[in-house]
Amino acid sequence: MESEARYAWVGGTLILLFLALAGGIYWLSGASDTPSAKRYTVYFRKQSLEGLQIGGEVRMRGIKVGRVMDYTILPDTVRGVRVLLEVDARTPVLEGVQAEVNRKLVTGIAGVDLVNTMIGGAPLMLKLMGEPYPVIAEGVGEVTRMTGELIDLGSVGGLALQRINLLLSQDNQRAFRDALKNTRDLTGGLGQVVPLLRETLVQSRHTAERLERASVTAESALNTAARDLDSLTAQSRDSLSAARTALELGRKEVSALSLSLRLSADLAGQDVQATAKVLRDSGSALQQTAHALSLPETILFGAPRGDLGPGEVAR
Repeated sequence: MESEARYAWVGGTLILLFLALAGGIYWLSGASDTPSAKRYTVYFRKQSLEGLQIGGEVRMRGIKVGRVMDYTILPDTVRGVRVLLEVDARTPVLEGVQAEVNRKLVTGIAGVDLVNTMIGGAPLMLKLMGEPYPVIAEGVGEVTRMTGELIDLGSVGGLALQRINLLLSQDNQRAFRDALKNTRDLTGGLGQVVPLLRETLVQSRHTAERLERASVTAESALNTAARDLDSLTAQSRDSLSAARTALELGRKEVSALSLSLRLSADLAGQDVQATAKVLRDSGSALQQTAHALSLPETILFGAPRGDLGPGEVAR
């Protein structure tokens, strides 16, 4: 009985050790997804994967959040290299996330950095057709950006060197030498012109002072003229008012005189008509008298019998 109990204890111990070993191997192998990790796929086409290895770090904001599980070099150059990532489930891998390959400058070992480009996006859950895991878009790593900037800088530097070489050509050097000589001659000429310029400036200052005094005098004269003009304007306004009043009175007197002349003309016309009538009557009487004087026998013997009117008797 004692030996059987010893064998049972040894057998139980071996079974527990076997189970612990199996669990450790299963945990270390990472053969399948666990609730504490998620897997994603990335297709790298533009970036170089030099230094990237299986088990390499997957980082987000500098913190290690996973590792590289596997990679496959595809014959299709459009998709490039397929890389499988395993990321801690607590990591916020959101829609619009990008994967960048960055290397450590000392060791040259590469890792994958995950960068969320959208703020407040939803977790990346969408799987493409034929893909077992969600696909993360490829980004542009800092090394790639620096390389592009260095290439651009090299191009600009080469162009600048070409322009400097062109600037320092023999023809330009000769032109620079001539320009320096002309500058030297001009400087010497300026040494002679400076006294004249100084004298001109002194005269200009005196002229400006005279102009300032003249402007003060002119301002005073203008002020006096303005005051005289205001006084003259006031007097003219008074004269115009008096003339307007006189014209009104003259208009009234002319109206009265015109009425008197009209009445006088009417009376004179009536007198002329009466005088004309008297003159006509006098003329008629004179004509009759003249006619009678022209026939004295008529006065003496009366009118001829044949000329007698009704009721007249011959003498």
